[in-house]
Amino acid sequence: MTHLESELVNARAVSTPLLAIRTADASHLLTRVLPLLSKTPEDETCGMVLWDCVRGVTLLTESQESRAVREALAQAVGNPMALKNPVAMLDAANQAPPNAVLFMLNAHLFLQDPAVRQALWNLRDGFKAQRKSVVLLGRSMTLPPELDGDVIVYDDPLPDRAQASAIFETIFESVDTPKPTAETMEKAVDAVAGLAPFAIEQNFSLALTPKTVSIESMQDRRCAVIEQTPGLSVLRGPETFTTVGGCQNAKRFFSRVIHGKQAPATIVFIDEIEKALGGTKGDTSGTSQDQLMQVLMFMQDKRSSGVLFIGHPGCSKSALAKAVGNEAGILTIQFDMGAMKGSLVGQSEARIREALRVIDAVSAGRALFIATCNQISSLPPELRRRFKFGTFFFGLPTAEEREAIWAIYLKKFNIPAQVRPKDTGWTGAEIETCCELANRMETTLVEAATYLVPITVSSKEKIRVLCEEADMKFISASREGVYSYSENEGALEQVPATGRRISTKTA
Repeated sequence: MTHLESELVNARAVSTPLLAIRTADASHLLTRVLPLLSKTPEDETCGMVLWDCVRGVTLLTESQESRAVREALAQAVGNPMALKNPVAMLDAANQAPPNAVLFMLNAHLFLQDPAVRQALWNLRDGFKAQRKSVVLLGRSMTLPPELDGDVIVYDDPLPDRAQASAIFETIFESVDTPKPTAETMEKAVDAVAGLAPFAIEQNFSLALTPKTVSIESMQDRRCAVIEQTPGLSVLRGPETFTTVGGCQNAKRFFSRVIHGKQAPATIVFIDEIEKALGGTKGDTSGTSQDQLMQVLMFMQDKRSSGVLFIGHPGCSKSALAKAVGNEAGILTIQFDMGAMKGSLVGQSEARIREALRVIDAVSAGRALFIATCNQISSLPPELRRRFKFGTFFFGLPTAEEREAIWAIYLKKFNIPAQVRPKDTGWTGAEIETCCELANRMETTLVEAATYLVPITVSSKEKIRVLCEEADMKFISASREGVYSYSENEGALEQVPATGRRISTKTA
């Protein structure tokens, strides 16, 4: 018996009238809990029915008690068709016999209706006295203030490895495909992590061939399912440590982490986290504060590790973050909290919780968060503490690092050996842009550079301030030890004017 199943049995034993379960597969949940809830502690049979807005009230068991529940509700409204209305059905539920259990499918869709809220609240005391229960089922469940003290909410976790394997075994009993090797089966389990039971069954069945299981097709379909969760997307870019120039100290660190003990199973990438969570004090809607709280609670409860990347724009923060997952051979999931915000009341709260549930299932509790940031001072201290693996500072590339970056992009854009422009103070992104322009314009690197203005020119003071703020405070991404402003001090003093100059003087 799982933790959820045990909790539901206990709730029914003490006559809990109003319950809610967040579940990604209500049908699978019902097959597990119905046998456990079919009897009272006194060994009396419970009448159990299911409601939805299309079919109205249907039987969950063929027992006489279940039929009595449906008949009592139909008689209360006078017309069985009226039971498709949630308010009419809940009002009629008062007439259900003792020990009745009414499951309400996709209940979260109706909780914004004041009449539904009132009808649920009206059931509380009478249901408690007669050991009756309403169980709200939905993929997400954010209770309105009128009910949050009266409804007990549970989460139905997505299947773990053992449960996924059990689903596979059931499928093999009905097909002619020979069972693959243990290694292939392990890969198949990895390829369905984070999916609901029905999605696992569908994914595995579609991947079966007459001789084996197509792991690649399972992985592709899993990514597509994950991306149906608002705010989550699977990064499929080509970035590896060899495609990122410089950042040797950060690369050494992550190489040891992803190949060490308790290696992460999933990378969670949050780009420019200060924009997503830095303004929580100014958000009067409470949405940003709730998102911050949920992320903090998740990282604390799951003991998730995190690393912060701070530095100038174009200095490989995002590129390296995306490369870590590819180096480890694991998924990198982009976590976009802006995309999780919805227009309806409670929608944003439901989305952040659903996204974190998916992250937990996909990572099997071993998620490594990597967040980039251009201004760390705006981040709440409690958030910075969750990123306990430290903060790396990505300064302007050194001359040696620029050489490595040039080599990468000259090869990428198929540019022959030639004179290069003076690149003091350039970022890696500016070197890439110069190579891309030279390739597309079919011109020299020197001429392409005349169309670039490095950020050390356009944003010189911001660059200097950030370097001074980071001095001796954060780990250097380039070399072992703490970042020192002296690593880049020359980059801000002797920057060539590669852009066009226009005189504003008139004759």
